[in-house]
Amino acid sequence: MNQQTEFAAVVRITPDVQDQLAASSGLLAKVKGYLIRSNDDAQAVNADLLTIKTAARNLDGVRKSIVKPLDEARTNAQAFFLPALDALKAAEDHCKRLLLGWQEKLDAERREAQRKAEEEALRLRQKQEAEAAAARAKAEEQAREARRKAEEAEAARQRAIAEGNAKAAAEAAARAAKEQERAVNVIEAAEAKIAHAEQVAPVIMAAPIAAPEIRGFSSRTVWRARVTDKAAVIRAAVDRPDIAALLLVDEKAANRLAGALKAALAVPGLEAYEEKLATSRTA
Repeated sequence: MNQQTEFAAVVRITPDVQDQLAASSGLLAKVKGYLIRSNDDAQAVNADLLTIKTAARNLDGVRKSIVKPLDEARTNAQAFFLPALDALKAAEDHCKRLLLGWQEKLDAERREAQRKAEEEALRLRQKQEAEAAAARAKAEEQAREARRKAEEAEAARQRAIAEGNAKAAAEAAARAAKEQERAVNVIEAAEAKIAHAEQVAPVIMAAPIAAPEIRGFSSRTVWRARVTDKAAVIRAAVDRPDIAALLLVDEKAANRLAGALKAALAVPGLEAYEEKLATSRTA
């Protein structure tokens, strides 16, 4: 049988602690009115400083005694739930990896299908263009042949006239007129076929192919940066204000260096300076 688990901590603020809290606010109001005009004033302020530090130390001890069981209860609660939460997070991450892998597989299949569809569309376009070119060439050849026959008929008529053969000239004239009419008709028909083919020929394009959707699951693409050459990044950031944020100065490291070298610190862009920190000793 499962047992109930409890994480509890009791916090009690005693009257003495409440008095210390109230006294702390009173001390703050008191010291804000101080003015040091003499060394005796300075000694008095220092005496109150020691009193303040003692009060702070005592009150902080009370705070720690109160906070400790709360922290322990919180730590125990965290430890109680953390394994299950970690397991659920690992399970979630595993499912996401599986789904992303499947989605990538579907997307790869979609891209391959799209590639094949575009290849087929290109093949059909090329076939269509080749057929149109062949039809155009055939029509142009027919037009040339019609013009050639008309020109031959006209030449025969001219020869008959030159030879003084009226009958042959008349027959040649009739043939020339017929061939000329035929040539005009053939040329017009050829031009019409070419224009029609160019106007009505459909543009064959591959339709976009969508990958199957996983209902309730989606992914998004984010871009991240990976440092491959730190020195190169630093040099680029020096010369480019738009990426100057990449030059983050470690102030803690700079302070440690100043503490070690003091006035001898000689780093371009850094300046060593002194800062006085007040200290006092409690009894």
